[in-house]
Amino acid sequence: MAKLESESSSSSSAFFSQTSSRLPDDTVFFSIFPDASLSAAGSESSAALQSLHLEIIDFVSPFTAPYIWQHEPFSLSIALSSSCVCTDTAMPHLHGKLKYGDNLEDEWFAVFLLFRISAAFPSNSIRVWDTDGEFLLIEAAFHLPRWLNPETSRNRVFIRGGDLHIVPRSRLQDPSLVASLRFLVERSHESRASDSVQTALRNRISDYPDRTWRSMHRARVRVPVSVAQVLKHEPFLISLAVEGFYDRDVDSMKHAAKMEKFLSKGREEELVLALVKMSRAMYAQLVQQKFQAPNCYPMPSISDRDAYSEAELGMKIACGMEMMYQQRKKEGEDGRGISWSKYKDNLEKNGYFEGLLSGSKEYKRLMENAEEYYQKSSSVSRTR
Repeated sequence: MAKLESESSSSSSAFFSQTSSRLPDDTVFFSIFPDASLSAAGSESSAALQSLHLEIIDFVSPFTAPYIWQHEPFSLSIALSSSCVCTDTAMPHLHGKLKYGDNLEDEWFAVFLLFRISAAFPSNSIRVWDTDGEFLLIEAAFHLPRWLNPETSRNRVFIRGGDLHIVPRSRLQDPSLVASLRFLVERSHESRASDSVQTALRNRISDYPDRTWRSMHRARVRVPVSVAQVLKHEPFLISLAVEGFYDRDVDSMKHAAKMEKFLSKGREEELVLALVKMSRAMYAQLVQQKFQAPNCYPMPSISDRDAYSEAELGMKIACGMEMMYQQRKKEGEDGRGISWSKYKDNLEKNGYFEGLLSGSKEYKRLMENAEEYYQKSSSVSRTR
């Protein structure tokens, strides 16, 4: 019986899989389409999206603030043109992507957040997918209508008002994205999936956000003072340190051998005890790999087993942080995301200023609104 269930689950998973070679592995994508964007245009739509963006970030912050993401935090960006990789529509919307890597908890925590967002902001329709395609359908595969398959599910599956919606084939044979979004606005009572589908999905995410807290691990480590200070003030940077260590290559190892940034005094550097929070997946990535300390690293005597174990784990974190820092420095990144100049250029390209002359009263008003939004979104959003 167990074998039969396993085979059935595998079959349904393959049935709804729509993997694309163009999509990054282990990444979930999502788009939020406001009802107002179906009719609004220009600066009116952009201003509404900016406001919605900040409201959503504020809304999810209590859930996400204490959490350490595996690779990158849950975030959203404004898409004002068809250049967005999430969709080929030019309709303004919010979009995001989240690489979850070895930690599947991140993906389902993101799904939980999207359902919460849809319940709190009911005048929005949300799409979510990953490299397996419409993975929410996989979760509820035994409760779906028989006509629904990868060929017929395109532009039909949405989250709205806290529920999963499937645009019925009897109403729209081959719907465009815009047609489906209009249907959701006008006849959402017809698109709401069955109670059994809703139950299957709610059972999958009902344990969040508590489950995320339980997935966190706290480890005692000995690290250089500079590393301890960084992690004290920016604890989420542990994800970058683990990523730098786990994905190291020959070139990045050269930086770890020198430790120019975080071990400037070499063996004379003081190691301090710190309590570091990370996901269990991160902890496993650190402890499962053998890694010899650089010659310049001040490891304690192996005879002191506790101190040595704490220092060994801390050494991997410090080396990962060094490798990531040097790599980003080389690439000219400062970790703050898109610069103001690029942000402004993007607004101009997408018609935010409506062809107004620079220096005019209306241009200045729009510029002030854009600057205020940029500053607020930078301060409330966690960046990589």
